[in-house]
Amino acid sequence: LRFLSLLYLTGYLIRKSFYCLGLIKPKKLSAKVISVGNITAGGSGKTPFVLYLAKKLMKKKVNFAILTRGYKRLSKDTIELEKIDSPDIRWEQVGDEPYLLSNHLLEIPIIVDKDRFHSGKIAQDKYKAEFLLLDDGFQHWNLKRDLDIVMVDSSIDLEKEKLLPAGRLREPLSSLKRANLFVLTRVDQSERRDKVIKLLQKYNPQAPIVESILEVTSVANWKDKSEIGLSQLKGKKGLAFCGIGNPYSFERTLKSSGLEILNAFFFLDHYIYTGKDLSSLQTEARKSGASYLITTEKDSIRLPDTGELTIPLLVIKVELKIISGEEKLWELLNI
Repeated sequence: LRFLSLLYLTGYLIRKSFYCLGLIKPKKLSAKVISVGNITAGGSGKTPFVLYLAKKLMKKKVNFAILTRGYKRLSKDTIELEKIDSPDIRWEQVGDEPYLLSNHLLEIPIIVDKDRFHSGKIAQDKYKAEFLLLDDGFQHWNLKRDLDIVMVDSSIDLEKEKLLPAGRLREPLSSLKRANLFVLTRVDQSERRDKVIKLLQKYNPQAPIVESILEVTSVANWKDKSEIGLSQLKGKKGLAFCGIGNPYSFERTLKSSGLEILNAFFFLDHYIYTGKDLSSLQTEARKSGASYLITTEKDSIRLPDTGELTIPLLVIKVELKIISGEEKLWELLNI
């Protein structure tokens, strides 16, 4: 894998040099572009932060749109999500993250396209968007940004990480100097907070640092969508499963919420579940004495429509909450 990481670095440096030397110039949109990205693969809290920003912008009556590529989606077409209660659009066409965003932001245009300049033009011309949230945009150099926000999972030891595919780094740590602002996530679950802050200040002392946590907002039954209070699960034992970038964080979130989790099964990030998977998980739950299964909201999108459930399947929903530096964020956004 070291050799493959070296090839990855070589390709990265060649691509970077094209932009640095002006051989390729980023395209510019008239709307203000706010990028939310990271330098590690998966699990940094981008989607909860985009949701946080979107809800705040909605309260401020700002006309905006979200641009996203739709990771691992089946369709290559440009798809505009707005009021996604149409049965014609399935999550497989757009990806699990855009679909999740659209479930929360029914009135906000979410445009799924690999070419973010093209989707940005649609957002400007058709939806009259004045601000564009560029989801996973830190490595998308083809589009000029007004602000680069970089999400950093405080539970990851970045100094020990290697470049893809040997590790999780999408870019060398030196790329942190391009960020305008850092958002530290899961600071309540990490003992590395101070070390991570010191590392970020080493590479980019000018960029403000915002600290955040993920808070459980509700638990719902996957089958009928009815909400269940955390108190109703007191004294009951559960079995957790997920296919996300940082599965251990999910397990810690459950336990810190007072839930008794007997075991946790981790699948690959963005894993597409089958009826057989659900059957196996229920068997494991019965063997261990668990009375319910529990997963993330993003995982629930990728569950099969078919499959008989003999025990309750619960979905936990979380929101990102900023606990420090929120004023720095909105000062930079200037909205």
